[in-house]
Amino acid sequence: MIQFKNVSKIYENGTKALSNINISIGRGEFVFLVGASGAGKSTAIKLILKEIEPSKGTIIVDRKDITKLRKKEIPYYRRNIGVVFQDFRLLPDKTIYENVAFAMEIVEAREKDIKKRVPSILAMVGLEDNANSYPHQLSGGEQQRATLARAMVNNPSILVADEPTGNLDPDTAIDIMRIINMINHRGTTVIMATHASEIVNAMKKRVITFKKGVVIRDQEKGGYINEA
Repeated sequence: MIQFKNVSKIYENGTKALSNINISIGRGEFVFLVGASGAGKSTAIKLILKEIEPSKGTIIVDRKDITKLRKKEIPYYRRNIGVVFQDFRLLPDKTIYENVAFAMEIVEAREKDIKKRVPSILAMVGLEDNANSYPHQLSGGEQQRATLARAMVNNPSILVADEPTGNLDPDTAIDIMRIINMINHRGTTVIMATHASEIVNAMKKRVITFKKGVVIRDQEKGGYINEA
């Protein structure tokens, strides 16, 4: 599903973010990327999202070498990836329904499909009663649920989550992880970068540990080990 082959990334300021990384993530896997700040996990996510380019190496996503994508192909490539960040990035002047629907409007979905799909995905994350609310009227956990709904409404095969529980209290974080785990069980490949050791230890999923731009550990059903 996703492969990094001898991937390195050196930023323009000379920072060596990744050094000769080799990773293979299968379809339907749930993988945590962990490590101290600056270890390289966020760079790996940016490479998957095609926000930045590797300095060398090849990245394969769904059998396609994304390092060779033309600029006009990138928006179509990203349609297959749902993204959730620590900061919710909801549009403040749109209702929760409109925020989620907007993701379908961008890909030019038919209105009748939007009217059918959005209520269904809001129900999946437990926000069916908040469709007409605005983001500021919701708690942090509810806003992150809305973000998950928006990420999944176009049924992507990959969900990338960058510190999705970073702004949430422990109980709410557990609830968000329950939803992400449910999404994974439905067949979506999940890649999650996090510092939340208690979540990583509880989930018992594959853990890839970064340190100073290098993968130092790749464990099936591993735990979080602080390598700072």
